[in-house]
Amino acid sequence: SASDDATGVRRRQVATMGSFLTTRYLNRHTSEDRSKDASTFSERYSHYSSSIKSAFSPDVTVENDENVELCHRRLPRAFRPSSSRGNDSLTGIPFNVHVQSLALSVVTEGQPSRPVGVTSSVTHGAPADHSRGFGVALHGEDAKEENAPKGGLRRLESKRIEIAKELEETVNCLIGAVGDHFKSRAQIAAARQQAGAKNSRHIPPNLPSIIHHRKKAIECAQRLHSLTWEVAVRRANCFSQALGIAVTSFLASISDGGPAWRGYADVWAKHGFLLTFEGLLSAVGKELGMIEDAAVAIAMLRMVNVVLVSDSHVPTNECSAPQRIPVPHSPYVRWVHLIYVTPHGSHSKTQYRLEIGMDPSYYLSRVPEPLKNGTAVRFFPILFQMGVDFRQWGANAGRDVQRQLKDKAANKSAGDLQAEQQLQTADSDEMGELTGNCSLLDDGDEDDDGGVADNEILFNLNVEGYRKLNSYAHSVQPASATINGTAPLFELSQSQPLPLHPSMIMLSEAIKSSASRMEHSVLDRAASLTQNLGGGSTVFCKSGKDRTAMEVTFKQAQYVQRFLDRRSQNTALEDTHVSNENVFAKSTLMRIHGNRIPVCEKNAGEPKFAFNPLQRKFMPEMLRPEASLCQWSKPET
Repeated sequence: SASDDATGVRRRQVATMGSFLTTRYLNRHTSEDRSKDASTFSERYSHYSSSIKSAFSPDVTVENDENVELCHRRLPRAFRPSSSRGNDSLTGIPFNVHVQSLALSVVTEGQPSRPVGVTSSVTHGAPADHSRGFGVALHGEDAKEENAPKGGLRRLESKRIEIAKELEETVNCLIGAVGDHFKSRAQIAAARQQAGAKNSRHIPPNLPSIIHHRKKAIECAQRLHSLTWEVAVRRANCFSQALGIAVTSFLASISDGGPAWRGYADVWAKHGFLLTFEGLLSAVGKELGMIEDAAVAIAMLRMVNVVLVSDSHVPTNECSAPQRIPVPHSPYVRWVHLIYVTPHGSHSKTQYRLEIGMDPSYYLSRVPEPLKNGTAVRFFPILFQMGVDFRQWGANAGRDVQRQLKDKAANKSAGDLQAEQQLQTADSDEMGELTGNCSLLDDGDEDDDGGVADNEILFNLNVEGYRKLNSYAHSVQPASATINGTAPLFELSQSQPLPLHPSMIMLSEAIKSSASRMEHSVLDRAASLTQNLGGGSTVFCKSGKDRTAMEVTFKQAQYVQRFLDRRSQNTALEDTHVSNENVFAKSTLMRIHGNRIPVCEKNAGEPKFAFNPLQRKFMPEMLRPEASLCQWSKPET
């Protein structure tokens, strides 16, 4: 075709111009950046491997800590506390991961208790590359530190697309400059030929336009090359964390009383395992970078299919047995094995198969039938995100101030210089520099800085999550003749959106009203829908301790109250209306007497939630802890 011919011509034209990645740059990049990162990956593998092997060694003794408080025990050895999130050697492991479960039973005098319901959520820290930070230095012969992109994966990948487009445009300009030179030389060549002079076939090295475009092309190519490597390493680190969290949620969901035993195992086999991540990070400073990392890592889970197999299962490939990674300290899971289904795929085309070897007796008696016999269950991950602390309130307030200034300036008179100055100030803050001082929240944590805010990312992420959840709901619970229960679409065309599923109306309204607001109902509605669709749930903030504790105890209290207030067995718990006062009261009881205070002590050394009076004041009411449960000091971790 004509387009293929044009592509071939351009490829040949570019090939004649030499490489834009200079030998000097490649030597430095391979000897410094790639060598360092490759060494880090190698060391991690060595450390992880030796640690796993030591767990099975009879020579290794573990201190008996039966009489030690739970929050001070060193077991399980695999636990990674939130204080280690900056540890580069542990970057691939999710941190502060817990399965928070609540089981309800009816107790009748003289009779054994009768279990009637179980709810579970996985709580964890943000699946982000904390050790690399959120300011990326691009290395190149002419790279400047101030021009290096900042942020997490979502922003870096957008920047990578931008640089790639700039490189393509620059190369086009270079091709045009060379073509112009040949055109002008052709005219001169005709005259020289008539005079009997010999024509030159080379391009002089001193042509300003060609020199300019080639230098710019080299600079763009090196920036793109450097950023591509940074993105690849960062994706690997974040994806590894997200995968561990997702598998934890999946296994929790097949436990006794979980959704797998309530008829949803067959749904997972057909439509995928719905997994909703509820994020509580603020779209400001470094937490904005964590959101950007987590968003990409969670979307990457779509590449994974999980298969449960009995440990007695003979692998089809003899080479796969040695690659199985044993899982110590678990009575039911024996090993895991990640297989590249499409080793030559790229980006969204890449597929993984994660086999989980289980204890044979557990597999036979406790794994639902629809998940046996090699059934592959594909993850259907969704992220909903809503900042719930003072930083998010400050970012929203700053956004409102900007709008007021712009509205006032837009209506100014021609001679109103003050209004003009206000308009310029508002324009300079368009990227979201906070109006006010975030030092009020300086708790000694290096991640709790101020910085640039993105007031649109939360809304955009929630809209993306809504559209994916709407697709899943249409597939699992068809609502019209146009939707026939086919597999849900993960990547949806915005030009042809699906109709709104009836169950999604309240979530849709909550998202619409969430622009520049701390609208906690977005998370609440998404969690209820996920539960109604038989999916798994995770809750996270930066460290998975404090804000996460508030959210998961609220969810549990809501579950209990819905059970108590349900008038009919035919009514779904998620559809039962409850009193906020009753839910808040039970949330407080769970925060006082539940296990979240020990989780804080296990991670930070203090049995308190790390909220100061100012933070408490600006948190949504349903997430506001009792003042007696909070302590404002920097723990010695």
